Amino acid sequence: MSWIVLFLACQALLFLLPLLPALLEWRVRRDAQPLKVVRDYDGNIKHFANRFRQFLTEQFAELAQTSGSATVPRNGRLATGDRYQLVGADGKPSITEQERVAQAVDQMVLGTGALELGQGLLYEKEVFAAGAIRTGSENSFRALLARGEIVLGEQCDVLRWAHSDTRFTASRRARLFGRVSASQELVLHGDTRFGRMHAPLIRFGDAAPAPLPQPTSRATLERPAVLLDDAAGRWLAGGDLHLPEACFHHGDLVARGSMTVGAYAMLEGSVKCHGDLHIGAGARIEGAVVCSGDMFIGPGCTIRGPLVCEKTIRIDAGTVLGADGAETTVTAVEIRVCEGAVAHGTVWARELGYVVPSTSIN
Repeated sequence: MSWIVLFLACQALLFLLPLLPALLEWRVRRDAQPLKVVRDYDGNIKHFANRFRQFLTEQFAELAQTSGSATVPRNGRLATGDRYQLVGADGKPSITEQERVAQAVDQMVLGTGALELGQGLLYEKEVFAAGAIRTGSENSFRALLARGEIVLGEQCDVLRWAHSDTRFTASRRARLFGRVSASQELVLHGDTRFGRMHAPLIRFGDAAPAPLPQPTSRATLERPAVLLDDAAGRWLAGGDLHLPEACFHHGDLVARGSMTVGAYAMLEGSVKCHGDLHIGAGARIEGAVVCSGDMFIGPGCTIRGPLVCEKTIRIDAGTVLGADGAETTVTAVEIRVCEGAVAHGTVWARELGYVVPSTSIN
C-alpha cells in the first residue's frame, strides 16, 4: 500500500510543479504591476529608423557632418563586437574577397556622404548614408537609412525597414518586406511587393494617365426602395445598394449587402457595405470607404478619406487616394495597385501588397 501512496504522491507533485510559480504569485502577490509596453513600435512607422539614428549620433560623431570629405575611412568594432565600416567621400565601401565569395556583407556600412553600392550582395547589418544611397540590382538589405534619397536597383529586397529623409524609389521587382517610409515621396514600380509604407506622396509608377473628364451635371440620388434607417445624415439600406452613374448624394451610405457606385458619381460623405464594393471610373468620394468583402476601385477615382477592407483592394490607374496636406490610410489584407495610381499617407497591406505593372499609360 505504501508504494501505491508514494506513486500517487509523485504523480501529484509532477502535476503541480509547473503550477508552482502561479500558486506562489497567487499567495504572495509580488508582481501585481502591469507590464510596460512601448506602443511607439506599433504606431510610428519610423520607430526603428529613429532608434538607429539615435544610436549613430551616440556612437559616431563623424556622421553629424554634412559631407565626408574630411573623414578618413576606417573599419572597427563596437563594444558589442559588431563590425562596422566608415566610408569616406568616394562613397564606395570596400568589399573583401571573402564577402564577395559569400555574397554577404556582415558589417554595418556607414557613409559620411553618399553611398554607391554594387549588386548581388546581402547586407546583413544596417546601411546608413549622410547623403544619398544608390544601389545596383539584386541586393538584399536588412535596413536602410539615408538623409538623402534612396534609389534601389531592380530586384532588390528590404528585409526589415528603410527610411529616406527625402525620396525613396524602388525599381521593378523589388520586395519590401518591412516598413518603408520617406519624408517627402515614395515611388514604387511594377512587380514590386510591399507591406507597410508611409509618405506624404506615394506614387505607383512614374507616369499617371490624364484625368477623366467629369460630367457637366449630376442627378441627385433617389432614396433606396428598402431603407432601414434615415437619421443623422445616414441612409442604411437593407440589402444591396446600387448607385447609378453620375449621381450626387450628400451624406453617408451604408448597405447590409454589397454596394456598387456608378461611374462619375459624387458622394459627399462616407460609404460602408457588408459585402463587396465596386466603385466605377471617375467616381469621387469625400469620406471614408469601408467594406467587409473585396473592394474594386475603377480608374480615375478620387477618394479623400481612409479605405478599410477586410479582404482585397484592387486600385486602378489614375486613382488618387487622399490629397496634398490631407493624408489618409489604406489598409487591407491584400492590396493590388496599378501603376499610375497615387496615395497620400499610409498604405498597409497586412499580408500582400503588389504593384501591377502597366506596359503603357495613355
